[in-house]
Amino acid sequence: MAKNRYDPKQLNELMGKWSDKLSNYSHKSQTMAQLQHCLEAAIGPILSKKARVANYRDGTLIIEAASATLATRLNYLKMEILSQFRQAGMIECAQVKVVTNPEAQQRLTPRDNTSTQHKQQYTGRVMSEQTAAQLTDLASNAPPSLQEKLLKLAAHAQKAKQKK
Repeated sequence: MAKNRYDPKQLNELMGKWSDKLSNYSHKSQTMAQLQHCLEAAIGPILSKKARVANYRDGTLIIEAASATLATRLNYLKMEILSQFRQAGMIECAQVKVVTNPEAQQRLTPRDNTSTQHKQQYTGRVMSEQTAAQLTDLASNAPPSLQEKLLKLAAHAQKAKQKK
């Protein structure tokens, strides 16, 4: 039977040497996520929004803080952080180093585009015809400067009606 050239192939067959790099990257990513979870348990959810585990190497845990004041506060909490990591099974963790990186806040904030999506979905308020009629009636008894502004505002109802 002939080999079908359109059969799906294994990922490691296609990527060759890259598969080791991908698995190493995946393992490192999972490890960092576990460390971040442990850090959150040690310092609480509020502080963990402004600090993250930057690296863990040779028994040294490096934490990146978004500001110098937060770094000072984390330095006071070093022993609690260290004991939390040891309780989590990282007995070889011997040192906690806190570094300040103002760009860390950008990395800590999630990058979902809900604000831009919200702006795109929001079509704006539409003035009803009844409100426009009330504004026109009110403008008839108002001083000239206010009358001009009220009539201009009432004209928005007509613009909204034309767009539909």
